[in-house]
Amino acid sequence: MLGGIVGVTRFVLSALLISVSGCAATKPATDFTYQDVPAEQIADRIFLADAIAEVERCEPPFSDVQIVRPNFVSAPRPVDGGCGGKARADAGPEYVDAVTRITALHDTVVREWNARLNSGPEAAQTRALSVMLLHCLDRAGFTQRGPGDPSLESYGIGSGDVALNNAAQRCSDDTGYGSAIAAQRVRTLKSVLGLHEAEINEITRLRALLVSCARPAESSERGRFGLPE
Repeated sequence: MLGGIVGVTRFVLSALLISVSGCAATKPATDFTYQDVPAEQIADRIFLADAIAEVERCEPPFSDVQIVRPNFVSAPRPVDGGCGGKARADAGPEYVDAVTRITALHDTVVREWNARLNSGPEAAQTRALSVMLLHCLDRAGFTQRGPGDPSLESYGIGSGDVALNNAAQRCSDDTGYGSAIAAQRVRTLKSVLGLHEAEINEITRLRALLVSCARPAESSERGRFGLPE
């Protein structure tokens, strides 16, 4: 009886080893780290926005990939973040080349992400979610103002009408529109990032270079206050 169990065990182990060795031969040279990054940290963790901001003493760039629930009450932060200019040039050609590579990847990802959101089933889902929000606004006494099909724009959301924007925020929270839109954007962004895993891994290796370009005076100041250099 024992021999039978051992024989079966050997057979199972052999099958597993063959399977594992086959997987090892075809496993992509990427680590899928983008999947574990919280949505609000994608700009910093994948596109190194925090490191760029520290070197160039600016607002972190790439805020368009920081996904939070829609906020109709306050204006969104500018996308460009005010980086670049003399501070970037002063950091040296290696730094400029690194940021150029990072920016190119960011722009490619955002372009592909927007294309995905604005076509096919993703666009249909967005329209369905928007209808749910607009019906809530109708019930609250806010109706379509502009021509064309019902949309956030034709209802005037974001046009500066405080009462309308507040009502839109309440409807977003009450109907689940905000959380559903955020979940869709995270899902589609990560699916696009999955197409660029090898490039993402190459970009993450540039962090040490970017950090090394911080000005010595800044590093000394951070050390004086007990902050990591």
